[in-house]
Amino acid sequence: MTVAAATPGTRRADAVLARTAAADRRRRRSERAVLWTGTAAFGAAILLFWQFGLGHLVNPRYVSDPATIAGRIGELAAEGEIFRHVGVTIGEAATGFVIGSVLGLASAFALAQTRRGYAVFEPFLIGFYSIPKIALAPLFILWFGLGTAPKIVMAALLVYFVVFVNTATGIREVRPGLLQVCRVFGASRRDLLLKVTLPSAAPAIVASVRITVTRAIEGALLSEFVASTQGLGYLVARASREFDIATVFAGIVIIAAVVMAANGLLRLLQARLSPWHSGQVHG
Repeated sequence: MTVAAATPGTRRADAVLARTAAADRRRRRSERAVLWTGTAAFGAAILLFWQFGLGHLVNPRYVSDPATIAGRIGELAAEGEIFRHVGVTIGEAATGFVIGSVLGLASAFALAQTRRGYAVFEPFLIGFYSIPKIALAPLFILWFGLGTAPKIVMAALLVYFVVFVNTATGIREVRPGLLQVCRVFGASRRDLLLKVTLPSAAPAIVASVRITVTRAIEGALLSEFVASTQGLGYLVARASREFDIATVFAGIVIIAAVVMAANGLLRLLQARLSPWHSGQVHG
């Protein structure tokens, strides 16, 4: 049997769809161009003000200009010191991120299944989360020493709360009626978890990844600032004690670059995994 030839109406519809798709691609390219242009212009304005204007508002002894900072970053890179410190901080943050995410997901799925379990745990969660993390950093260092352990614990702690809250919120927002219908059709607890609850919570989980990665870096840096012998936080703290302003700003710029790179990669990942989600997170 042969396929019937396309009718004039079908051809017109295909042409309209093709033009619509082409227009949509042009619109996205135009939006990206505007976004990149605006970002570059804003960054250039900040650099120009920093280079030529900031010294008139702040004592020049306490600030370093972009040209000097770029030169100092080049020196640190040539010495290899910068790569060692970046590697240490990223390693601590990545380990803390994995540990905090696994614990947050596991406890959220365990407690959010029952309203009573979550209600019992929630007051303690809120109370512990309200404690300033800078107050915990010295304790972690006393308990775990000056190595990587206290940095990993701090990073995992900051990640845990965000993952737990967002996962639990996503689970609790599943409509009870949907679960009841699935039970009527014979769905087991495992089916409900894997085919209903997890897909419903997935957008909130994916959206929380972006903020938790930056929180993991924040946790590692926080502990490094307090007491450490390596890492970007240690680099900035040491330079501050030595009144090496150029190195302090170089470390800050490197930290910002690492966080921005991680956030950009995770934004692309989120756009691919859950393009329909707004990305709003709690915590």
